[in-house]
Amino acid sequence: MRHSASIDMVVVVNGFPRLSETFVLQELLDLERRGARLHIVALRRPEETIQQEALAELRAEVSYVPDLTGTATRLAVRAAHGALLLRRRAGYFDGVARVIASPDFSRTNLDRAAIIAHHAVRLGARSMYIHFAHKPGTLGRFAALLACLPYGLSAHAKDIWCTPERELACKVRDARVVLTCTEEGRAHVAAVAGGRTDVVLAMHGVEAGRPRRVDPANAVPVILSVGRLVEKKGHDVLIRAAALLCDQGQEFQLRIAGEGPEWPSLQRMVHELGLVGHVSFLGPLAPAEVELEYARADVFALGCRELADGDRDGIPNVVLEAMAHGLPVVSTTLAGVSEAVRAGVTGLLAPPDDPARLASALRTLLDDPGLRHRLGAGGRDRVADTFSRAGNLPAVHAALVRAGLLDGPRELHTATESRIAA
Repeated sequence: MRHSASIDMVVVVNGFPRLSETFVLQELLDLERRGARLHIVALRRPEETIQQEALAELRAEVSYVPDLTGTATRLAVRAAHGALLLRRRAGYFDGVARVIASPDFSRTNLDRAAIIAHHAVRLGARSMYIHFAHKPGTLGRFAALLACLPYGLSAHAKDIWCTPERELACKVRDARVVLTCTEEGRAHVAAVAGGRTDVVLAMHGVEAGRPRRVDPANAVPVILSVGRLVEKKGHDVLIRAAALLCDQGQEFQLRIAGEGPEWPSLQRMVHELGLVGHVSFLGPLAPAEVELEYARADVFALGCRELADGDRDGIPNVVLEAMAHGLPVVSTTLAGVSEAVRAGVTGLLAPPDDPARLASALRTLLDDPGLRHRLGAGGRDRVADTFSRAGNLPAVHAALVRAGLLDGPRELHTATESRIAA
């Protein structure tokens, strides 16, 4: 890990940069605009060929936590523990004791956290901010305990619902503040916090105020779906709904953007259902390419579902982006989706895992251009009123300031070049 000038806050994330996590980058950019000096510690380096264009605006350096193989790394771990011990003996031993008592303790987690803690201390950071309550929450909390630093936690979807409750309680109750992006998540985390930590709703938001949508005038209506090809997104349900539409003689083109482990099985399903001429897989797209897809589509669709282990989406950012572009949305009645999409106002909702109801909603919109226009306009207005990025991002900085993790706004002194450190 690389040392640089004094930093206000170390931000711990899972992988960085990730194309599917635009909200993380936008939060960091907003914090920097408000004067925060950040350093990002990522647990891994994503293997993505496409990156967000806004990454070039980021001033913070990014360090990656090494795996614990090799003599040099083992020596670095020992040096980190030794430096933390010498810095604050009583605090270090108390931190180690609390780490060992944690339900998510392992020696590997302790040693990786020591590397992060030592790095934060050398940077002169006075606080930490952890994105996601699962693995980053474990290593970030352990690092904060070892370094005797306060931390804030941002929890989102899978990390809320799939982290064991005792483990989640430790992470939430030790934090100065916890931010969540949905009311469903906020209520659950607040219950886990038991009144010991302030839990704040800070929705991600997307860019609003776009030019009013022009009908793409497609000869064959286009249904667009954007999202990682993972089970909880329900692309298989959407494809089965598309097969029903095809059986009913409905003309359409379904375009699916994204990549993930479900891609081979979804392609096989398309072939088995005889939909090769109706369904296209676009793969991972750059933000500018996704913008073009929104502009060309007639309807946006996503078949979100809750998995057996509780994993589900919060408010999918792609749903908000589609609404911002004036697209009517067809999705499911999951709580997070319902916080964004108002049935009959901004889109139509079907029960999860119900291809027939999803197909019926899609057909209703495909057959009625006037309804598409009305719901699309309603979605655009809803984003402007409730889900604009400019309107929601300040809540993150304000919550971190109230918790004493950052100072109030100050003017940036220099505009340095974006760098990613090894």
